[in-house]
Amino acid sequence: MPRIGDTRTKILEVAEAEFASEGYAGAHLQKIAEQVGVRKTALYYYFASKAELYTDVLGTILEAFDRCIAAAVETSGPPERQLEELVARVNDLLAERPNYARILLRVFVDHGPSEMARVLPTVTRMVDRVLRFFQRGVDEGAFRRLSSRHILQSVFGMMIFHYAAPSYSARMVGVDDVFTRPVVAWRRDEVISLLRDGVRARPDEARS
Repeated sequence: MPRIGDTRTKILEVAEAEFASEGYAGAHLQKIAEQVGVRKTALYYYFASKAELYTDVLGTILEAFDRCIAAAVETSGPPERQLEELVARVNDLLAERPNYARILLRVFVDHGPSEMARVLPTVTRMVDRVLRFFQRGVDEGAFRRLSSRHILQSVFGMMIFHYAAPSYSARMVGVDDVFTRPVVAWRRDEVISLLRDGVRARPDEARS
């Protein structure tokens, strides 16, 4: 007999794929239950509703991003190196977990359940980490005096869209699959290079 923890983990994994494919409104608990190998009613032992299941899936994704951000920017390294580490970690997470980008993109365009408010503290923590990091880089003379909020919006949008629309991205960059290891590394290097040149302080902009 499967353990409770194993079944709950399996439900979350299957639900992640279902929400990525169908969105919140289009996902069906019956389909999730069938793929897990349990009755639909059994899902309610672990999750009170579809909204709670969706929020838990989203919370898992956001916590993974928060750990990536913290591991990159809350170190003693120079801001330029931390920026490269941040891009590398986020890029690789999105490549390793293809559903993450698709779900996050849907969050911005779909109407999710009110229960999503439960993940707002994680979102706030993530945003604050990045904004503080970029402002620290500006204060230390490493980054240009650009809007930290525009930088955050632009960078994460650029990274998420690439993996959320893999067929389009593959055609645009001329490859068969954006998730192969060489292409993932290529994407990582391209984004790092773009940001390094775009946000690094110029001699005339460095702090006096």
